[in-house]
Amino acid sequence: MKFNGFKHLTANYLYCPNQFFEVCLPHHSRGTVRLVAYLLRKTLGWLDREGNPIEQEISISYRDLINEAGISRGAIRKALDEAVMAGFIICIQPGKANGNNQAAETAQYALRWDTGMDYAKTPEAFNGFYAGEGYRTPIPNSFFDLIVRQETLAVVKVVGTVLRHTVGYQNQFGGRRQIAPLSYSYIQKYVNLSDRSTLSAAIQHSIETGYVSCVQKGYIDPSSNKRRPSTYAVRWHDQANTEADSSKTRPATRQRYKVQTSNGSETRPAERFKNQTEEKPQENNTDKQQNEPAVVAVAVENLESFQLMQQVGFDDEIARDLSQKRGLEEIQQQIDWLPHRNPDRNSLGMLRRAIEGSWLKPDSLLIQEKKQQSLQNNHAEAVETQIEEELVSAAKQEKKRRREQVRSIWNELTFDERARIEQSALGQLNSEFFRDRFKKNEEYRLSQCLDVLLVQLETGNREVKHRFHLIAQ
Repeated sequence: MKFNGFKHLTANYLYCPNQFFEVCLPHHSRGTVRLVAYLLRKTLGWLDREGNPIEQEISISYRDLINEAGISRGAIRKALDEAVMAGFIICIQPGKANGNNQAAETAQYALRWDTGMDYAKTPEAFNGFYAGEGYRTPIPNSFFDLIVRQETLAVVKVVGTVLRHTVGYQNQFGGRRQIAPLSYSYIQKYVNLSDRSTLSAAIQHSIETGYVSCVQKGYIDPSSNKRRPSTYAVRWHDQANTEADSSKTRPATRQRYKVQTSNGSETRPAERFKNQTEEKPQENNTDKQQNEPAVVAVAVENLESFQLMQQVGFDDEIARDLSQKRGLEEIQQQIDWLPHRNPDRNSLGMLRRAIEGSWLKPDSLLIQEKKQQSLQNNHAEAVETQIEEELVSAAKQEKKRRREQVRSIWNELTFDERARIEQSALGQLNSEFFRDRFKKNEEYRLSQCLDVLLVQLETGNREVKHRFHLIAQ
């Protein structure tokens, strides 16, 4: 059924560690992803007034993992072992079955936390979820309860990428991204999904089901100024309601990537397109009829097909019969395909059977076309990757230049001027968490102050510009 959109981040969400998207989702099996997501939901979905999890040691039964986490019985043991080996969870108490004079005990697991100072982004460096401040993204509960639990791993990767790159980015004013430019090559690299056809199907399913929307399609052009990746957005609840009455998108079915086809057969019976003819009239024995029997017997609209059949070597009777059964375009297509079928000595016999049976395109041609398409895709991907690298590099250089300029201005400010900017930066933080971090973390405080100073310079405030000798700049 059609997804009704994510609820907005005012309730029904949890602060998910970014390492779930950067370490777990790209590199582990669907069972492990569902298991870790289930424990994240059970642990971080219920916090006390101090912001600490109410329960960290979670009792897990096979029934819970099947019914609530969506893991098949045969995959549970492998998922548990993989999650422990990867460092996502720890076993607090192994489960015990019923025995002699011994009651059964449910296994208990907990998320593994890393109290070190370094944030790990790779499976090799990962040693538990980062326990320090930051590096978390507010994720709607329905992502864990519905999408992770029910969808394929590819779809989970696509939706998770869009969520991470939109609501996962917050500016200095507390606002979050609404849209994110995400190219195929970037998504493939971010979630470790090598098959472009699987990625394409997952993106299409995510859009049709209503998890995400494509705001603007990408464009590849030889000119670097015209190239752009596709832009995606999370589909929110009120947006889904607005589109409900006018949407023409067919709801997703259980056969997620099946291409909708008609009920007709792929091979058309030869008799289906046979022209209905009247009873053949009795021929008069005249010179004209003996010299031009084919032209008289064949309808005018089939004359070109008839002549083509004669040219390849068919006698008049077979040429007339085939030209009545098939159109000129289809006959020409079968003639072009004949060399790729490796015809034996009787090539005309094979051609006749191919025309009558409407044979499909030869496998050798399909393979050749697939190779050509693959080469084109690889070239397009290389161009797209180069564009992204150039854009990212340019953005980094510009950001570095502006940051150095603003930092030099900051060093020239008086104590009172810095205090006013600090007060302004603190007032723009809309949560107690970030205000507390502002007061305690000197590097974070300086970063926020520089952002505020940059905004003041870019808004065209003459007083500020004059004070810092920037009018000439």
